[in-house]
Amino acid sequence: MFRIRTALVGAAVAVAAVLAVAAPASAHDQIVSSTPAADEQLTTAPDQVVLTFSNNLLALSDNSGTAMTVVDSAGEDWVAGAPVVTADTVTVPLKKDMPNGAYDVTWKVVSSDGHPTSGEYSFSIAAAEAPTPSAAPSESAQPMTPASTQPPAEPAETESAPWPLLIGLGVVLLIAVIVVIVIAARRKR
Repeated sequence: MFRIRTALVGAAVAVAAVLAVAAPASAHDQIVSSTPAADEQLTTAPDQVVLTFSNNLLALSDNSGTAMTVVDSAGEDWVAGAPVVTADTVTVPLKKDMPNGAYDVTWKVVSSDGHPTSGEYSFSIAAAEAPTPSAAPSESAQPMTPASTQPPAEPAETESAPWPLLIGLGVVLLIAVIVVIVIAARRKR
C-alpha cells in the first residue's frame, strides 16, 4: 500500500511539473489580424499599421520590447513615430506620400507571458492612375474585389527557442528517476 501511494505521489509531481513548464512555453501571443492585411494590395497609402494579437501585450515603460518597421524595396523605413501598445494592439504611424510598391512590415512585441515574439509580412500599394480621355477600357480588365471581402492572410510569426520547455522536461525526467530510485530502495528493505 505504501509503495502504491509513493508511486502515485511521484507520478502526480511529474505531471504537475510537465503542466507547469509546458503551459508558459506554448502561451506566446499570436497575431490575429493586421491593417493593412498580409499580401493586401492597397489603392491608397495607409496612414498607420495596426496589429492585433490574441492577448493583451506587455507594454514596457521604456518601450524597449516593442518595435516595428515598414520598409519599401529601396530600404526606406516609412514609420513616422514610436509604436503604441494598447491592450492587444500595436499601432505605428506612417509617413505621408508613400509611393507605389511593395512594403515589408517587421514587428517585435512582448507577449503577455513575458517572452518576446516577432514576425513579418508584406503588403503593396498600387494607386490607380486616372485614365486619360483617349484611353478605352480594356475588355480583359478584371473588376477589383474590395480588400474587405478577402480573408486576411496569416502573417508569418517566429517563436523564440523552446528552452523553457526543454529544461522543464529535463526536470520532469530527473524527478521521475529520483522517484524510481526511492521506490526501488524501499523495496529492497
